[in-house]
Amino acid sequence: MKISSPGNLFTSGIALLISTLLIVYFVSNRQFQRVRDTSGQVTRTRQVIQHIQKLVMTALDNETGARGYAISGKDEFLEPLIQSGKSFGDETTALQQLLSDNPGQLQRLDSIRFFISRRMHFSDSMVIIKKTGTAAALVSLVESGLGKHYSDQIRRIGTEMEQYETELLAIRKQDNEQTIRQLNIILYSILAFIFGLGLFMIQRLHRDYRKQVASEQRFSALLDAAPDATVITDEQGRIRVINQQAVELFGYTKQEMTGQPVEILVPIALRTAHIHHRNSFMRSAHLRAMGAGLDLFAVRKNGSEFPVEISLSPIQTDEGLRVIASVRDITQRKTLETALRRSNAELEAFTYSVSHDLRAPLRGIVGFTSILEEDYQDKLDEEGHRITGVIKSNTLRMGHLIDDLLAFSRLGRQEILKANVNTDALVKEILNEHIKPLSRPGIQWSIAPLPPVYADLNTLRQAWINLLSNAVKYSAKKERPEIEVGHYTDKGQQVFFVKDNGVGFDNKYRDKLFRVFQRLHNEEDFEGTGVGLALVEKIVARHGGKVWADGKEGEGACFFFSLPDPTTNL
Repeated sequence: MKISSPGNLFTSGIALLISTLLIVYFVSNRQFQRVRDTSGQVTRTRQVIQHIQKLVMTALDNETGARGYAISGKDEFLEPLIQSGKSFGDETTALQQLLSDNPGQLQRLDSIRFFISRRMHFSDSMVIIKKTGTAAALVSLVESGLGKHYSDQIRRIGTEMEQYETELLAIRKQDNEQTIRQLNIILYSILAFIFGLGLFMIQRLHRDYRKQVASEQRFSALLDAAPDATVITDEQGRIRVINQQAVELFGYTKQEMTGQPVEILVPIALRTAHIHHRNSFMRSAHLRAMGAGLDLFAVRKNGSEFPVEISLSPIQTDEGLRVIASVRDITQRKTLETALRRSNAELEAFTYSVSHDLRAPLRGIVGFTSILEEDYQDKLDEEGHRITGVIKSNTLRMGHLIDDLLAFSRLGRQEILKANVNTDALVKEILNEHIKPLSRPGIQWSIAPLPPVYADLNTLRQAWINLLSNAVKYSAKKERPEIEVGHYTDKGQQVFFVKDNGVGFDNKYRDKLFRVFQRLHNEEDFEGTGVGLALVEKIVARHGGKVWADGKEGEGACFFFSLPDPTTNL
């Protein structure tokens, strides 16, 4: 049996929440990475635009410096030319790196670099002619239009590059904004989901808490309604739950018992052994029914000990193994059993005394009847001889009844000395020495292997003799008598049976079979005293077993008896 708790829902909810947070982390990380990537691309695009503008400005500075020097001849206009040459190299190198993944822009960079180089060469020519040539040569160079052509190309290509990057910047800004919007949508959705999940979990937990409280109240009510004291312990033997009957039986309050080792309910002299037995039971926990044949005692808070019967029911819960122990005070029953045993002993003593005292008169009747037959043989007619025969026959039958009654009485006083008995060898010995020599030939025997038992050898031998003799007697009139002896195991009991194909009996009368002097067949058909099966029942009962029978008229009968299995640890 397994008991679950609402802790499963809480665990599932926590697992779902953790999974959701992991998803949030993964999605957020992906989106933030996209934002970072897009932001980096926007920043790079802006840097490209700045460097393009600086590159175009370098060409313009070069042109302005050359024109100023050509007009004025002052050396101060040469400084922009010198600086433009240095800036040209720095800017082209920077753009080369920034545009390494854009073939179109790299091609434009090569073009603008070519025209800037031409423009710088043209400016250098203007400076040289200014220094060494004539004014006419300088005018001729300027009027050639090459300088203007180079500058126009530089501005055109620079404008194209800047326009391309501006459009790219707009696209990347849009992508960045879209990514941020998507991230916000995802985050808000997940937050809404977490919020909804939280509300759902709170509602479920609240509902399950109410159910748990109601369930515990019902469980407590059921425990309190149980007729026996109930104590529930954990795997360590600590008391977890008790009912009101346990409070009244042991004298502790629920608070005093809860959390204490169950050994507080065991007599001090038995506590160490109980811990050992409890640990052994927990290693292979199994159901143990009430009245398992154990002599158990418990102790109250005031120290008084009393006999009990205890059933154990292990159950598996989410908190581990629990054992439900139902405890029943059997003090009154033990008192009645003691009184009953005393009465039975007195009755058996009386029966023995009466039976013993009857034997002497019976011997006298038989003796005087024999003398009467011998001394008055000639004077007795046929009816007289018949009557004396009936007297002797009935007296002998009465003697057999007294013998069986004495045996039945002695069995109640006889001490049962149990030991390991080889049942297989015992049955074979009985068949060979007691049954087969006195039986008619032609009986078909079927003897299965029989397991050993823990029993009193002498009384068990008598039980087997009675059952086997009974089978032989009631199957004797069959043309082919068949007798089967076998066994099986059932619920910790070794069950033996003797089956025959004899006259059988009506099952509605089977309760009479094991009573003293109760017979289902006429003595004229089958002789006997009606004590044999009663002896079997008493022998088996003193061993802690049971007897029963099953039959059908004209088809045979099967007699069963059970004994505790010596290999079963109750």
